[in-house]
Amino acid sequence: MRRRTALATAGGVLTGIAGCVDAPGRGSQVSTGETQTSTPADHPPTGTWPQVAYDARNTRHTPDARGPRDDATVAWRALGDRPVYPPVVDDDLFLTEAWTDGAAFALASADGSERWSNGDLPPMRWAPALHADRLFVLTRTSENVVRLHALDATTGREAWVREDGVTAASGEHPPTGPTVHDGSVYVAANRGVLACEAATGEIEWDATLGPHVVATEDGPTWRTDWARPAVTADRVLTFDTNESYRATREVYAVDRATGRREWTAELDVGDGWSLTGHVVAGPDRVFVTAIDPFASMGDSVRPGNARLFALEAETGAIAWDWTVSERTLTVPAYADGTLYVGAWEHDADSQRLHALDATDGSRRWTYRAPEAVRTPTVAGDTLYVGQGRELAAVDATDGTRRWRLPIGAHVAPPVVVDDTAYVQTNPGHNDDSAVVAVREP
Repeated sequence: MRRRTALATAGGVLTGIAGCVDAPGRGSQVSTGETQTSTPADHPPTGTWPQVAYDARNTRHTPDARGPRDDATVAWRALGDRPVYPPVVDDDLFLTEAWTDGAAFALASADGSERWSNGDLPPMRWAPALHADRLFVLTRTSENVVRLHALDATTGREAWVREDGVTAASGEHPPTGPTVHDGSVYVAANRGVLACEAATGEIEWDATLGPHVVATEDGPTWRTDWARPAVTADRVLTFDTNESYRATREVYAVDRATGRREWTAELDVGDGWSLTGHVVAGPDRVFVTAIDPFASMGDSVRPGNARLFALEAETGAIAWDWTVSERTLTVPAYADGTLYVGAWEHDADSQRLHALDATDGSRRWTYRAPEAVRTPTVAGDTLYVGQGRELAAVDATDGTRRWRLPIGAHVAPPVVVDDTAYVQTNPGHNDDSAVVAVREP
């Protein structure tokens, strides 16, 4: 198949329904700023979406995809009766069943019909990843045995499985999954990061960045929830998402070839704050989001603040720190020197999508959404963003809304391949999720 060949060389009953596209809205105008470009080698082959955040840098920027334009409509809808993780895409869509079940399966991109299913796997807590005609999935048995499986992407049959030496973060904050880059699979382990050969599953290195269990004033605490790695040509970056017992939050960078630690960035954010999602890596800086869901004021509790940190990729030094008053700040998308990040509160008129200059954190424009926004996907000159139960297309240069399309359920960050946006509804491992294909008629 064409796209799987490119990957190798580059290292149900369905109901069709149509939706209506609303008239455009308007955001404030963009100012010019420094443009940074990603390394072309970091981009997956055209016409694919091989992992959770598109590329190994977690940018959600697919420069060659066109996406659905002004006549966007729902082409097909599949599933809806079980929880799944977001799809990865080659010629087909590949998904894993979430949390307690162990099915991996493929859907046809043309109409959502099932191509194959493998239900002989232990339970999963992670999304899959694609590389060189292999689908990589992580499983965990009831006895807490973690395995890394490589399935044939054409048939779903197991090509190899690795158990010895494999650990994985608990996956409490989906979606998370393996990161693939240049012939290796990187896994958030229970003490840091694990690197394996994609062809064989052999362990290349195991970077221990913290203890599995730590002592606190309230007794021992498990420390097992590490963020999905961001991988660049030189480094692998992650953080621990459950360090609520410490005043600082730490971001770690290790050498991609050896797993040796290069630097640790300590973010002095105070008790109650946590880092969310994963690291997003630009060419010269890396970005992490921190939130304080609640802040105490005497006897009352109010929504807390959220912050976005930019760190120098070479040293981990803080380049700038952007703070908003909203309680929630999404993980940003990154494209050509600009960060796109959503900020919102419950029950408040503060649902916004901001475009920030990655050089200094200055705001370029703000789009005001009718409902809470999720992390957008950047496809060419368009942002595709879930806003409540709608999918919206926003001009990446000035924040103009091009259209909004009712989906009928809460929308996860979309996966955009060629001229289609694939939307997972009701995201979260305890929800029944559908997959919706949005494209032009």
